[in-house]
Amino acid sequence: MSKTTRGYLQDLSTYLDKVSTFTQSGRDAFYANEMAQLAVIRCYTVIGEIVKRLSPELRDTNPQIGWRKLAGFRDFLAHNYDEIILDFVWQAIEDLPALRAKIQALLNSLLDENDEDSDDT
Repeated sequence: MSKTTRGYLQDLSTYLDKVSTFTQSGRDAFYANEMAQLAVIRCYTVIGEIVKRLSPELRDTNPQIGWRKLAGFRDFLAHNYDEIILDFVWQAIEDLPALRAKIQALLNSLLDENDEDSDDT
């Protein structure tokens, strides 16, 4: 069964929440915890894969979200394990609240559109 756009965005939101959970103890704890580092890197790999599965139309009509950057980050993490610099991963973590808010706003707008569509029946 194929996922819907809403399903992918909900998955994206879930993985953003996981990153937040894994890094809630702060930068120093993250840098000292290899398990947290590996978990966060895996989450960003999945996030990038989800982004790649979203329709080009959705990505094009929502340029406020750095889709290309997220997909590119995924590719880098997946293919360059020996070149990962934790400072770059932490920068992504610092951008998390803004990204989470944009994804939530997009999800809310899709829910609003679905509500409007159901009113027409």
